[in-house]
Amino acid sequence: MNSVFKKRSMDSLCGLIILHPLIITFILLSSSYPLYNVIPPVYWIIIIISIIYGGIFLILHKLIKPNLLTYAILLADVPFIGVIIYFTGGVESFFPLLYVMLIITAAIYLYQKGAYIISLASVVCFLILMIFEINQRSLESKYVLQHFYLYSLLFLFTAILSGSLSERYRIRTEELKRLSLTTEEIVKNLPSGIIVINGEGSIIYTNIVQDDIRSLAHLHLARFLKNPEKVSNIKELKIKNKFYLISCSIIGKGQGALAILQDLTRIKKLEEASRISKQTKMLAELGGSLAHEIRNPLASIRGSLEVVSKSTLPRGLKPFIDMALKESIRLNEIVTDFLNFAQFVPKKTYRTKVSDIINEGIIDTLRNFNDRKVEIVREGVDFEIMADMNRLKSSILNILTNAFEVSENGKKVFIKTGYNDRFGWIEIVDQGPGIAKKDLKKIFEPFYTTKKGGTGLGLAIAKKIVEAHNGRIEVSSEPGKGATFRIVLPRVK
Repeated sequence: MNSVFKKRSMDSLCGLIILHPLIITFILLSSSYPLYNVIPPVYWIIIIISIIYGGIFLILHKLIKPNLLTYAILLADVPFIGVIIYFTGGVESFFPLLYVMLIITAAIYLYQKGAYIISLASVVCFLILMIFEINQRSLESKYVLQHFYLYSLLFLFTAILSGSLSERYRIRTEELKRLSLTTEEIVKNLPSGIIVINGEGSIIYTNIVQDDIRSLAHLHLARFLKNPEKVSNIKELKIKNKFYLISCSIIGKGQGALAILQDLTRIKKLEEASRISKQTKMLAELGGSLAHEIRNPLASIRGSLEVVSKSTLPRGLKPFIDMALKESIRLNEIVTDFLNFAQFVPKKTYRTKVSDIINEGIIDTLRNFNDRKVEIVREGVDFEIMADMNRLKSSILNILTNAFEVSENGKKVFIKTGYNDRFGWIEIVDQGPGIAKKDLKKIFEPFYTTKKGGTGLGLAIAKKIVEAHNGRIEVSSEPGKGATFRIVLPRVK
């Protein structure tokens, strides 16, 4: 009962407190003035007391719990009505009917239990009043007891009837609230968005919070409702970088329409990842064998060029031989990178501190860029992982190399580390020009490069190394604001 009562509006309780003295004033004035053409002083005293009494409860309603305050108000009314009965004729007064109103009010606000308590209190108070009547007015006890018996039955019958009705109402209300709450929670927690419109196209219900998505879904659903034969009931929507599938259906005979919106973004990403994985696997299988076939004749060509370059050559031929030798060396590096990409598996993994891998990567990077005035800033905490240290270092070195290549003198490269219960992460943040949105999705694909003279295998190899350690590599960037590469790896506790 208390749980239901707590949800009852405080305005309703304030209304009870305010109406209380007004009702008493109306009853006393309407019952006395037509009979006596004058209002007895005692009536004024009762009216003033009821106003003061109402004011006190109006102040207390913010300090006391609503159900306790209601009990206090109604229980205080029991002797108060007794006083009114006494001064308006006692046994012959018709104001005992106020107890009936009080019991019904108790049933409305406090349900069955409250109705029973107030009715019993009314019977006890009325009994005391009748005993007082017998002793003070020398009335026949049979006459007084007959009145007491009839009114007591009326009070108890009112309590049983009103209490029973209020209890049914309370149970039904709780069931409706429970059902409403359950339905609302189910709809709110659905992974899909729902939008319902009426025949005029106005939204009746939706659990879609974002304005742009809701507006686009609403527009398509309204069009479908207006012309279901020409507008498709299933359509794929693209909003910013997210993909949604909207499925529409008519409610009844055109009284409204319902649309269910499903977020396909994750599925699209999985499809893209699957496509890249298949492409990578195919390239690895094809390129692995091809690279082996190229490497042997390439070694012969390079060796021959080195021998020729050391011999006496006709004038003007040496620059061409040197260029051919340089390009053969570069081609050998590409073949080596591709073999690393195609055949990489961790050799042996050891318990390693991430700081040791990062330190070695930094040393190699600074050695390669000793003429570049770029500062490396370290932040975060250390953690341990199981890793093939040399392989994972090459992955970090590749990302650091890219960061230095895009960083101007005076800029900084930040290396941040952290961990939670299961995973640790390494973030490499540069202050370069950033990566264009069209390139973000493709930078880990083999042979995709935006650098002049790049092979397009560096980040693909870095990604494969990280994934071979049961980790993942992520990138985020905004043009003009640099790029952030995040390597996430399972940590060892």
